[in-house]
Amino acid sequence: MGRVRAPLAPPQVKVRAWSTADACVGISAAPAGEINREKGNGGSRVRCYGYDETGRQVIEAEAAVIREVVQRVLDGESMRSTVADLRKREITTSAGRPWTQQSLSRLLRNPRLAGLKTYLGEVVGQGEWKPILDESTHGKLLEILDDPSRKQPAATNVRKYLLSGGFLECGFPVEGDGDEVRRCGKSLYTQPSNSGKRGYVCRSGSPSYGCGRIRIAAASLEDEVATRALARLASPKVRARLEAAVGSATLTDEHIARALEAIDERLAEAGQAYAKREISLVTLKAIEDEARQERRSLQETLAQAARLQSLPATTPEGLAAWWVDAPLERRRELLALVLDRIIVKPATQPGKTQLDAERLEFVWK
Repeated sequence: MGRVRAPLAPPQVKVRAWSTADACVGISAAPAGEINREKGNGGSRVRCYGYDETGRQVIEAEAAVIREVVQRVLDGESMRSTVADLRKREITTSAGRPWTQQSLSRLLRNPRLAGLKTYLGEVVGQGEWKPILDESTHGKLLEILDDPSRKQPAATNVRKYLLSGGFLECGFPVEGDGDEVRRCGKSLYTQPSNSGKRGYVCRSGSPSYGCGRIRIAAASLEDEVATRALARLASPKVRARLEAAVGSATLTDEHIARALEAIDERLAEAGQAYAKREISLVTLKAIEDEARQERRSLQETLAQAARLQSLPATTPEGLAAWWVDAPLERRRELLALVLDRIIVKPATQPGKTQLDAERLEFVWK
């Protein structure tokens, strides 16, 4: 008997590796584990944006969005500005989430859009569904997306600065519903100025998609924050209040393990209920959000207790002397004892070189 061969790609089809994880395309920003939960135990898939749940019928309204995005990219527009526009227009993924550069890129790379089917990550021929893009257009799109000159260094909130990682929040006023004015509320990210000076900014693009209107110099801000935080840490009343707040953190390891296990069990039960269609995806997400909040609260309480126990000194002089040579992470841990966040508002005196303290709204623990 002859050897059975896998189907070969037709000569006119350019074979590209394609991840089946990417082809499971609600094309949301969710990590693989979250996508798997959305699939459920029954194996149902989050649908591909542009097609219905069968993957065969085109949803014209979504297809029009795809064609618009593709044309903008072909015309030279950046993915960042394209995604920002989709978010502004409140156009979401098939899973109902805001678009990101990563999720949009995964969608645009999907061979399904050009009517191509894959096998084990390789394009093997034409699919049985109507394409949204012709192969020539999709090929040009892939060439642009794969162009090394379009690669940008990944935005980071890695803790190389004292206040990175969530301590700073954008306070620029933006329009809300009706006449309501609300704050942007996005975290500030680290970014040096053109002259190389350290600073914190609200990014209009990935990963936060904020207003992009706030920037503040790092050095003077960090000095101000350190001065205020150390003064609070040296206060006996503040320390007493903190100790009372984390008193419940003196739980045994066994008690903590049971609490975390109960959270995991609740999540597992919710996942099974969703797989059996006993609850909706909205309900599942609400349960997951509540469980994650409980877990974070417990972990923060434990972390606060550890920070209090490792407090290096109790006098203003002692804390100040310790601060000078302390490693960055230890300084951050000390700040986290008393500081929840700082809301950075627009400058009240544009052009001022010194720190404008009126811009800062401290939220203490």
